[in-house]
Amino acid sequence: MKCKIFVFFSLAATMVGAAHAESDDQILLNAFHKYGITKCDKFILENSKLEGNWNMFISKHSGGIEGSATEVSIIRIWGTENDTVKADDSYIQTPKNCYMHRRSTVTYPGTCESNVDGNYWYVSNNMPGKDYTTYTNKGGVEMQAKEIQVGNFKACIQETSIRKQGSQG
Repeated sequence: MKCKIFVFFSLAATMVGAAHAESDDQILLNAFHKYGITKCDKFILENSKLEGNWNMFISKHSGGIEGSATEVSIIRIWGTENDTVKADDSYIQTPKNCYMHRRSTVTYPGTCESNVDGNYWYVSNNMPGKDYTTYTNKGGVEMQAKEIQVGNFKACIQETSIRKQGSQG
């Protein structure tokens, strides 16, 4: 009888704990709120949702930035081995607007030629004598790509950067 009561209590405690567990969205927003970004929730969830199998690292300048503006950076890493994405987003909240600057890095096995889709990206700067090539897409997003080789293994490192503005709310 004691065993049955213990099993029931354990199951009940697990279900209650699960009912009060924070969603990924709430974990993300609470982290931003802790660092002073409190008026950009919708904008943050539109741009920096936590993806499956995620890790995040959030930080703020120790002295803040000038005036009533607040800046917070978050690094999100998600995916699985051999298919992992890293995005580094910086948010600024001013009295009137929210701003985001994202830098992301993706590494693909193989050459950059085989991993950069020519239907979407075109070479905008070859940069002779450098390791990087800059590509641009139809939306104006720039990507720097660099091919590396270790032994007989090649990989293509692709880095993009975008800036967005959103309203508070």
